[in-house]
Amino acid sequence: MKPTIYLYNLRNDKGRQIEMLCLSANIACRHVNSDEYGKRIGYIAEIDGFSPEDKVAATKTFSDEMLIFKGFDQELLTNFLAMYRTAGIAVIPLKAGLTPTNINWCSYELHAELQQEHQEFLKLKK
Repeated sequence: MKPTIYLYNLRNDKGRQIEMLCLSANIACRHVNSDEYGKRIGYIAEIDGFSPEDKVAATKTFSDEMLIFKGFDQELLTNFLAMYRTAGIAVIPLKAGLTPTNINWCSYELHAELQQEHQEFLKLKK
């Protein structure tokens, strides 16, 4: 399985920078379209057993940038994030690794969870 990064709301210069970084690191990169946000992340990440019909009703959309990492071990993730910082790409606070729990969520649910975690992080940082 080739490591893959799923990009949300990054069809812009930052997204192109991430694509180039992925290309140089032999990491696949896929943009997730807003019409896919209601589908289970397991389906988006091409995990066996998930179908396109397995989705939730779209309650609302989101415009925050978000990344999901699939197939990354700790060393690859550490190296990628170091290359990301060195390249000077602006920070994306909403990031997650693919887990047995979040593959069952849709993008809306993951976004809400990451947003809540980020807000808690900011409170602790103050």
